[in-house]
Amino acid sequence: MTITALEADASPEKRLFISLITRDISLVAAFLDLIDNSINAAVEPASHRLLTAEDYLKLSQDETVTPKVDIFLTVSPEEVEIRDTALGISAKTAAEQVFKFGKASDEAHVGDRLSVYGIGLKRAIFKLGNKIIIQSDHADGGFDLKLNVSDWAKDTKQPWTFPITSREPAKNKTGTKVLVTELHEDSKRRFSDGVFLGQLKEAIGRTYAFYLSKFVNIYVNEEKISGVNIEIGSNHSFEQFKVGDVSCAITAGIGIPQGGSFRDRSSGWFIFCNGRTVISADKSLLTGWGGGGTGLPIFQPKHRPFLGFVFFVSTDAEKLPWTTTKSGINEDSAIWQEAKRYMITVGRGVISFLDGRYTDEGTEIASADLQEAAKDRINLMSAVVSQKRVFEPPKRPPPQNLRIQFDAKVDDVKRIEEYLGRRGMSGAEVGRYTFNYFLRNEVGES
Repeated sequence: MTITALEADASPEKRLFISLITRDISLVAAFLDLIDNSINAAVEPASHRLLTAEDYLKLSQDETVTPKVDIFLTVSPEEVEIRDTALGISAKTAAEQVFKFGKASDEAHVGDRLSVYGIGLKRAIFKLGNKIIIQSDHADGGFDLKLNVSDWAKDTKQPWTFPITSREPAKNKTGTKVLVTELHEDSKRRFSDGVFLGQLKEAIGRTYAFYLSKFVNIYVNEEKISGVNIEIGSNHSFEQFKVGDVSCAITAGIGIPQGGSFRDRSSGWFIFCNGRTVISADKSLLTGWGGGGTGLPIFQPKHRPFLGFVFFVSTDAEKLPWTTTKSGINEDSAIWQEAKRYMITVGRGVISFLDGRYTDEGTEIASADLQEAAKDRINLMSAVVSQKRVFEPPKRPPPQNLRIQFDAKVDDVKRIEEYLGRRGMSGAEVGRYTFNYFLRNEVGES
């Protein structure tokens, strides 16, 4: 028998590829992917100033740094458009890097802070609809793209390419516009339900709180989005460490009550990667809650004052422990496993204090006293750039009352009741009367 060497066809099938990369990303996360690209372009000129957590703090406090880029998002059941006023994308960059499924090279992404795996833009537009128009103006000459996704998916030609045409160098205005039409049915339904826009605005304000204050203004259907301001008490625990090219700062303390109460959505652990919120208000096994043994306890309502931040920074965004959707954590990441150990250590003192507020008789420390325990309020960035420190529970004042309990013969108690002419007194009433009598007549009241 003659053995013939053959080559089996292992080329990717576009329909399967599109289905795989869009299946596990939500529509909100798809919009955040589009915004990531615009913010990444806005941040790139200052990327050399964002190398450590300390750099993020300095920029947050630098009053000379104000948003220079606007991002406009328009959402309707008919079309989606995102437009920014950043530096744009050159035709050369578009041809060589932007539309690759994956990073073209490490050098090509040296200034990136939020662009990670090279699939976010493509995945987002595939998730939303079928017809895509991208127009970018750049000082060196931009590009145009018109893409029908269903037609592109039928084309089996190798290698995969997108048809782009160059634009003249921009003389004044630069920026990029992405327009998606022929929206998928799932997209149309969500954009018509009256709930989606509220969820999207809330996610934008929470996810980009740092960038909204310094680099960009974001508008959704002409409404300007404000960043969520997260504050913590200055009495907090802090640790930091570094693994390879990734540094991590961890803080835990008492949050600041909203409207006089501690909200569930504002408690737990908040995880940031390069200033972008990845996980919000987590109270699950992911962040060590309810793990048993040496972990944190199961999160209960009494723990709502707890607030913790984990702030990862790296010049190589791919080494950060986020997932490809940037809405989850890679739990097998070495840097995350190390961070989790620190989180349990840093958080335990705060949790012990909160647990200690409760005894068999109820709450010993009033809610108002939590503010005294937290001390001064400080913002997120001030909390994640600190020196090693430990949460200091406030000293409890000595007790003002002491419970006295003793056994007495029933006949003797009844004799006292008869002497007082008050039959039916309880044992506690008899005890209180005799104690007050002795204090008044033998000791003398102060």
